[in-house]
Amino acid sequence: MSKQNDKLHQRLLERIDADYDQSHDNQRQSYDDRRFCFVQGAQWDGDIGRQFEGRPKFEFNKIQLSVIRIYNEWAKNRFTVEFRPQNNAADTDTADNLQELFRADERDSNADEAYSTAFMEGISGGIGAILLEAKYDDEDGDDDEYQRIRIKPIFEADTMVYWDANARRYDKADAKHVTIVTTMSKKQFEAKYNKDVSSFDELQGYRFDWRDGDNVRVAEHYELTERKVEVTKLVHPDGGEPVKLYEDDEDFDKQLSDYMVQGYEIDFVKKVKRKEVKGYVLSGGEVVEKLGVIAGEYLPVAPFYGKRMYVSGREVTQGHVGLSRDAQIAFNLKMSGLIDLASRPQDEIPIFTPAQIKNHESQWAGKEVRRVPYLTINATKDAQGNIIGVGPQAYTKAPVIPQAMGALIESSGALIGELTGNQSNGEQLVSNVSTEAVEMVQDKVDAQAYIYLDNFSKTIAHVGRIWLSMAQVVYDEENREMSGVSHDDSDSKVVINKPTIKDGQLAYQNDMQGGKYKVTVDIGEAFTTQRDKTIKRLLNLVPMIQDPQQQSALLNTILANQDGEGMHDLSRYARKNLINMGIVEPDEQEAKEMEAAQQAAANQPPDAQTQYFEAEAEKSNALAEKAKADTQKTLAETDETNAGTAKIMFELQQQFEQSQAAQQQSMQQIFMMLETMQQSQQQNEQQIKQEVTPQPEPDMQQMAQMAAMQEGMPPMEGM
Repeated sequence: MSKQNDKLHQRLLERIDADYDQSHDNQRQSYDDRRFCFVQGAQWDGDIGRQFEGRPKFEFNKIQLSVIRIYNEWAKNRFTVEFRPQNNAADTDTADNLQELFRADERDSNADEAYSTAFMEGISGGIGAILLEAKYDDEDGDDDEYQRIRIKPIFEADTMVYWDANARRYDKADAKHVTIVTTMSKKQFEAKYNKDVSSFDELQGYRFDWRDGDNVRVAEHYELTERKVEVTKLVHPDGGEPVKLYEDDEDFDKQLSDYMVQGYEIDFVKKVKRKEVKGYVLSGGEVVEKLGVIAGEYLPVAPFYGKRMYVSGREVTQGHVGLSRDAQIAFNLKMSGLIDLASRPQDEIPIFTPAQIKNHESQWAGKEVRRVPYLTINATKDAQGNIIGVGPQAYTKAPVIPQAMGALIESSGALIGELTGNQSNGEQLVSNVSTEAVEMVQDKVDAQAYIYLDNFSKTIAHVGRIWLSMAQVVYDEENREMSGVSHDDSDSKVVINKPTIKDGQLAYQNDMQGGKYKVTVDIGEAFTTQRDKTIKRLLNLVPMIQDPQQQSALLNTILANQDGEGMHDLSRYARKNLINMGIVEPDEQEAKEMEAAQQAAANQPPDAQTQYFEAEAEKSNALAEKAKADTQKTLAETDETNAGTAKIMFELQQQFEQSQAAQQQSMQQIFMMLETMQQSQQQNEQQIKQEVTPQPEPDMQQMAQMAAMQEGMPPMEGM
């Protein structure tokens, strides 16, 4: 091994040792809680258990029933990851397709096993984890270059996963490294990695034990590094999506030159943090494999914690078992003692002297088997030979249950019920109790599971973020057709990175790398549960609907949602009816089938009956055309008559207008004659008036003044 690999291996060993030392106590407690909950007889470890060796043991585990019920609460209310656009480059259609691709990856990788394992280990011991990997569709094929993301379980995460001790976030998104440990036999290790196991024997001074009896441990170690790089943002003057180029890209200079030739301009250049995840597989002796760069910017492991907090700077986790262990041990201990007492003989056994039972031993020993009507003993005599008694000397007493034992059994049972939420009470259905009361009791019981469901929703959300980060790197092929799964579990096809023209520029539909998306989690019932409730609601609505068309729509919807043996064809028939009614949109396959059916119907020659009806239809059309022509002729004649009438009316109108004009001119002339006559009369009247009226006498004084003024003399006074 080279010096560089030796230094790398030494560094990784020290890191794993530090993480193990920081989390050992917490993970050990989680392991003990899981073992207590699920391993039969686990509660009898230690001195208390050894007190009952060889005696009956009561191994009832009410905690396990409580854990299973919490698991069932989660199973009927599954979590669904949703992707929502977060910037202008993202769109809702791509977000919907991301959801379909995520569901397809869940289905193809059997993610339910990963979720179930993590949730069960988390609620029982407090710690669970889920792994995501990018794998080729056909790992054994030579030509397959397409990858899909796989969601895989991590078993016994409390003893197999070690996180960066400095990470504080719940989802460990701030962690710089994580290690997944796997135990395998020495032969399996040599066959898989072609390495000698002797190096495990040379390890000294490490807290983490790389050997486990005849087995060895191998670690997958992932570390996250951050570095600052320059990013150049390019924009085009004519619009379109901006382009970002990073200086550490292999063909940065060429890409920048190509975009500049296309007319792009530099918008800005700045330093940003760029994350990179690398993976290694190491044994106790060396780095046996370098996994290279892992897709995405997150460590590919999502943790799940039942309950979690920090105490004195150390992370403390707990599941649903820890608080109830002591009460369960006390309950089982006293129940075992009670069983031991109950197993002892309950009859009062007579006590005889050896002389009384001599020669009758077999008769008394087999009394329960032979069921004899009576038993005999020897008479007891005194020293003189007189018989002094024939009965037993005394009787044994039946076992008595101590009062403290009964009180402890009752109190410990009540304490377990209080700690685990009285799960059995919530499952009882009592008559004469309203639905509201039952729901209130059920809500109180369900409250015990809320913290686990809330924490697991955080885990699934981080699974979605890891998946999205990986998908934006792995799903980069242009025009790649991928399988998806829609919300109702039906198959679909998604074409990613499809070239198109947008605003005169080259763009891509379903661009995995183009936009940013926010990951959220929707907590709801499983699709089958929702479907059953939908059917019940629709059945209640049917009697209330009077419109036949609406009733048909409801009934077809009910039939389309039916599931079971022999119901598939009926469901398809109902779905076709809904499509024809315009209520349901056909999927891609159904659209193709409908188009093919329409083309086949168009190309199929008609039968005799159809031909007869077509001939009759053509005959009816011909008669209709003839009737139409006759009607048009009649309308034409009517139009001609109307035209003549209109002409006569026009001529009459003109004559009327001319007569009106002549009358108006005559009236104007009459008015002018009248006006002239009136003026002449006025002149005659004035003339007559002047002739009749006498002339006034002249004013002598005025005349003298006027004459004086003409001569230039002052007027005479007194005149």
